[in-house]
Amino acid sequence: MIRPIEFHLPIVSSTNDYARELLRSYPYVWVSAQHQTAGRGRKGRQWLGDFGANIYASLGIRHSLDVPVEELSAFMARGALAVIRVIRQHAPNIEARIKYPNDVQVRTPDGWSKIAGILVEHEFQGNRCLSTILGIGINVEQVGFPDTIGQRCTSLRLLDIPANPSVLITELRDLLSDLMSTPWPEIHAKWVDELSRGIRRMRIEGDSASWSFVRVLPDGRLILKNEVTQIERTISDGDTVRYED
Repeated sequence: MIRPIEFHLPIVSSTNDYARELLRSYPYVWVSAQHQTAGRGRKGRQWLGDFGANIYASLGIRHSLDVPVEELSAFMARGALAVIRVIRQHAPNIEARIKYPNDVQVRTPDGWSKIAGILVEHEFQGNRCLSTILGIGINVEQVGFPDTIGQRCTSLRLLDIPANPSVLITELRDLLSDLMSTPWPEIHAKWVDELSRGIRRMRIEGDSASWSFVRVLPDGRLILKNEVTQIERTISDGDTVRYED
């Protein structure tokens, strides 16, 4: 198993951006920081957090070989699987799930709440993927969250789970390194298993019908079925779906 070259900094704009710069000189990097001044989630949403209170980390890889398009979702899946395993190791009595495609949620007295997010960014030249950066944020000790996230959030501390961000970063790095060497078909099967366990009923934005989980395609797209008409629909953007529970 090849280990990435590691960089840990007190402050960066974002670990994804720093990893992108490092990939100009190194083929495989792991970047973590105590704070981000311009952290982000999907669709450019801000990802803000307190200094030293959470995990802000990114794995960057410069591809020496072509990556099949259908396997690009493998990076999102690997990140989500690594995060949910870390959460379960430290909070074995807390129910956790992967919310398609890139959030990890835990059940709280107020309902399901986001505790982690994964952001994957690819760099292309034509149809060839040159590099991939997998960014991960986990709420560890933070107790207040801004409205910019747009959903209920929690942290290990709010769950009364003692955890040290530096310890979690090491565990996350090791789990992710193991998963990076695991073949995509095996990763896909584990990802689908997690997603199917976490999904009950869903609603699609702009549609009042209830939809149920069918499967996840090898390229990462989600297939749902209308519970009344039995018509199937393909979803590629997790922002368009909402879990009913």
